[in-house]
Amino acid sequence: MNIMKKVFDDTEFMDVAGKVLFNDEFLKTKNIIHHGTTRYDHSVRVAYLSYKLSKVIGGNKKSIIKAGALHDFFLEEYDNNIVKEAKMLVNHPSIAKQNAISYFGINKKEENIIEAHMFPMSNVMPKYKESWIVSIADKIVALRENAMRAKTQVSLWTILILNFLR
Repeated sequence: MNIMKKVFDDTEFMDVAGKVLFNDEFLKTKNIIHHGTTRYDHSVRVAYLSYKLSKVIGGNKKSIIKAGALHDFFLEEYDNNIVKEAKMLVNHPSIAKQNAISYFGINKKEENIIEAHMFPMSNVMPKYKESWIVSIADKIVALRENAMRAKTQVSLWTILILNFLR
């Protein structure tokens, strides 16, 4: 089953996530490439994995879902300039937090979840179990997305090389 269909069919998840995922400003993340997918799809996957982990580990599911969806809620695109990308890597959690506050009114726990999701690459330490869950889920999802992107690139290069050798 397609993961996105599964996500959108999960009523407990969508009761919270729907307010974020169908927001006009948040929908703009569908147009931004992120880890070889869109920032929207990445955010949905992180929120959903975080939610599933919280069902086993515990924690405030509502905050996990909401902040998990909003953890990368920034509309700037990554640049091919390595210095700019490094700065964005470190700075984007605070931008996402400010956007989440402006558009969705988040609580202090949700602020920490968003700001700490890049730990240890950022200097904001996760203060709550929920912050750790989203941070770990983000890393798992990013690894999978980047692995799929690398697999696709290797496949394309293999096809090109094989065609060249014919």
